Amino acid sequence: MTSFNFFGKMKRALVVVPLVFLSAFPGLSNAESTTSLELAKQSVSNYIGAVQSGNVTEAIKWVVDTRFSSEQEQIEQYKESLTTDPFANATIESVVPNFSDSSFIANLELTRKENGEINKISLPVVERDGTWKLFLNGQETRSTAAQKLFNTQNNKRLIAPLASTFLGSYEDSTVSQGNSIYSNKFDMTETVLGITGWQQVPGLTSDSTMRYSVVYKGFLSDDTIGEIFHTGFNNWNGNAFYETISVASAHAPQGVYLKVSNPSVSHWVRVRGHIYGN
Repeated sequence: MTSFNFFGKMKRALVVVPLVFLSAFPGLSNAESTTSLELAKQSVSNYIGAVQSGNVTEAIKWVVDTRFSSEQEQIEQYKESLTTDPFANATIESVVPNFSDSSFIANLELTRKENGEINKISLPVVERDGTWKLFLNGQETRSTAAQKLFNTQNNKRLIAPLASTFLGSYEDSTVSQGNSIYSNKFDMTETVLGITGWQQVPGLTSDSTMRYSVVYKGFLSDDTIGEIFHTGFNNWNGNAFYETISVASAHAPQGVYLKVSNPSVSHWVRVRGHIYGN
């Protein structure tokens, strides 16, 4: 296994990364002598090594990150993630073929800064324009504390939108089955927020269920710190629904997003709404 410290000192990073290449790929002199699997492994090492050294410009060369609408947005978020990412270390456990297509799967072990807790995550490695790259599409991680909070459904506190601070919005979007959209990035004012919104299945008047979660966009995952599921039908020109979301954090989280996800396997859902805090 190869281990990387995301936020280690630069000097240490410059020593560790070259050793990874020497140990993982002995005797390799050029790309023509490597297999696709070896190149896929190398790309994952390149990405995590660039993150460790704080080289965001290099990091984006080795990843396809669908969470961002532009390269500039991706760069800005990655720079912020150098300090906000909840994980201190990433260990590459394996990179193996994905037999459903011509890609690979990178199995990673992530260690949380706060308490050393381990999260495991598996991410695709895909070929783009002749280069193998790690593929990020909003796969989620969560801490044990966050999971306990989700299980208690502790989201009863009222935040009245008219007497609170506007934090952001998620725009008019149609979310397909199994996919997600994001709000703008915002800073919470405390550990609970309120959302108002509209959701409906286009052309129907039946209820739908959507998941609303508060996440950090990290280098390898969306780390989820709070969530609710809302079921209902809200006419586009009618009254909005209202929900609150508590988060597993000792302080008001900064630089987070509201992620709106469609768990349905049968229909698209149109959504829009606003985010508030006290």
